[in-house]
Amino acid sequence: MTLDQALLLALLGGLLAVFALDRWRIETVAIAGLSLACLLGLVPLRDALSGIVHPAVLTVGEVLLIVQALHGSHAVERIGRWMTARRLHDWQILSLLCLLGAVLSSVINNIGALALLVPVAFALSRSAGLDPRGLLMPLAFATLLGGLCTVVGTPANLIVSSALAGARGSGFAFLDFLPTGALVVLAGIAALVLWSGRIFPLRAADTAGAPSTGGPRERLICEAVVADTPPTMSDLEERLAGRVVSAWRGEKQLFPLTDRTILQPGDRLLVDGGAEELARLFAGGLLREHETREAAAADSIRVRAAVMPHSSLLGSRLGSIGDVEELSIDIRGLTTRADHHDSTLADIRLTAGDILHLSGPAEAIRTLVEDHGLLAISQDPAAAQSGHPASAPTLAIILAGIGVAALGLLPPEIALGAAVAALVVTGRLDLRAALRDLNWPIVLVLVATLPLGTAIETTGTAGMLAGGIASLLTPGDTMTAAAVLLGAALVMTPLVNNATTAVVLAPIAIETAGVLGVEPTALLMAVAIGASLDFLTPIGHHNNTLAYGLGGYRFIDFLRVGWPVTLATVGAGLAGLALFWT
Repeated sequence: MTLDQALLLALLGGLLAVFALDRWRIETVAIAGLSLACLLGLVPLRDALSGIVHPAVLTVGEVLLIVQALHGSHAVERIGRWMTARRLHDWQILSLLCLLGAVLSSVINNIGALALLVPVAFALSRSAGLDPRGLLMPLAFATLLGGLCTVVGTPANLIVSSALAGARGSGFAFLDFLPTGALVVLAGIAALVLWSGRIFPLRAADTAGAPSTGGPRERLICEAVVADTPPTMSDLEERLAGRVVSAWRGEKQLFPLTDRTILQPGDRLLVDGGAEELARLFAGGLLREHETREAAAADSIRVRAAVMPHSSLLGSRLGSIGDVEELSIDIRGLTTRADHHDSTLADIRLTAGDILHLSGPAEAIRTLVEDHGLLAISQDPAAAQSGHPASAPTLAIILAGIGVAALGLLPPEIALGAAVAALVVTGRLDLRAALRDLNWPIVLVLVATLPLGTAIETTGTAGMLAGGIASLLTPGDTMTAAAVLLGAALVMTPLVNNATTAVVLAPIAIETAGVLGVEPTALLMAVAIGASLDFLTPIGHHNNTLAYGLGGYRFIDFLRVGWPVTLATVGAGLAGLALFWT
C-alpha cells in the first residue's frame, strides 16, 4: 500500500464516519473532504471542480428543475383527488400510492417524488380515515425503489453509468435498469403491502368503515398562557400527556419547576404535549394560545409546513427567522422528534422533518414556504389552486424529454436540458425562482465527491481493494462478486448517502471485474441496487428522515418494517442480475 492509498483510505473512512454522525450538513462535509484531498495532493487542483461539468451533476440539476415545474402544475394533486373520489379498499390505496411513488421517482429524484406525494398521503389519510403512519413509511420506501428503474432515477445510477462509460466508452442506456429495477420494485411493494399493515394497521380493528382513531399521537411544542383557573403542575402535565418545559411570570422565569410549583393566571408556559390534548385544553379554557400579534388578518389561515432536508431554515433558531416578522406570520408551535430543553419557543433549532404550525395571511405563508424550501402538508385551498392552471402542456414537455432520452436519441443531460429550456420558454418554469429553491445539497455533494471517486481509481486504491476481493473469489464467478458488492453497498448506504456509496464502490467494481475477467455491467448494477436499498434506519436517506419526522415513528420502527422489504428486494435484485446481466 502506497502513502497516497493509505491517506485516501483514511480520508474516506473519516468522511464516512462524519456522514454517519449527521451533525453537520452533508454538503459541508463533502466540500471539506474534497478540500483536504486537494491539500494532501490526492486530487490535483486542476480537477477539484471537474464535478461541476460532469454529466451526472448536470442531469441531477435538470431533474430537480423538472420537479419544480411538475410541482407547480399540480398534476399530482389531481391524481390524489381522483384516488380520493374512488371507493377503494385500504390495501388498494396503499398499493396505488406506493406504485405512483415508484413511477414518479423513476423519472424524477427520490425526494422530489416524496415531496409531491406527502400532501396526497395526508389528504388520503383524512378522507379515508386511515392512520398516516401506514402510508408515509411505505411511500418513502417506494420512492427509493422507483429510482432503480432508469438511469436518471437516482444519482447512484448516473454515477455507475458514468463509471461504465469511462471504462468502456459508453454507459448504461436510459432503460437498461428497468428489467432488474422492475423486479425489485414489485417485490418491494408486495412486501410493503403484505407486511407494513401488520406493524402499522391502516385502520383500527374496531373502526371498519369509520375514521381511524388509532393514528399516532402528534407531539406539539408550543407556548400557552394559563387562563383564569390555574391548575396544579401535576394536573396540567397529566392533562397534557406531556410536560411543562418552562414557565414565565412577566419577565421572570419560574425555576425550578416541580409538582409543587403554583401557577397563576397569565403565566406563560412552554409546553410539550399531545396535539389533541392541547386542543382540548384550549377549547376548555384552561389554557389559551400565546398570541404574538394583536389580531389575525382577515385572510389568516393555518398551515402545517415540514422542514425539508435542503431547507435554508435547517439549523436556524425559530426566533431568528426574520421573514416571519416581516410577513406577519405567527409560529404557533412545532412538532419535532428531537428532545428540547430550551426555555422559549424562539430558542429551538430546526431539524429535518420538523413541522412548523403557522398562522397568517395565505399569501405570506405561501411565500415563506416557497422561499425557504418548506413543504406544506396541510391542505390550503388557495395554494392548491395557485400555480399554472394547465398541467397537460407541462406534462407533455417533461414526457417528451424523458421519451427522447429513453429512446437513446440524445444523452439524458441533453434531452432533459432541452425539456427544461422548453419549460422556461413557455413560461411554465420560473428559472430564477427555481434556481433559488433548488435542492443544492444534492448537487454540491455530487460536485465534491466525484473527484474523490476519480482519486480512488488514479491512486490505484480501487485496484488494491479489488485484488483483495478477487483473491477470495473464483475467476469468472460474476454472481458471487455481484452479491459481495451489493452487500457492501447495502451496509454502507444506511450510514452515508447513496451517491457517495456509488462513488466509492463503482471504481472498485470495475477493477474487480477486470481481475476476475468478467463484464463490469453486472457488478456496477449490483452497486446501484445496493445503494438504493435503504430501509433499516431513518438516517440513511433524506426520504426516511422526512417520513420519520412526519409520521411520529420510533427509530426501531424502520427496522421492524424494513427487514422483510430488504430481504425481498435483495432477493429480487440478485434474481434480476442472474436473469439479465450474467
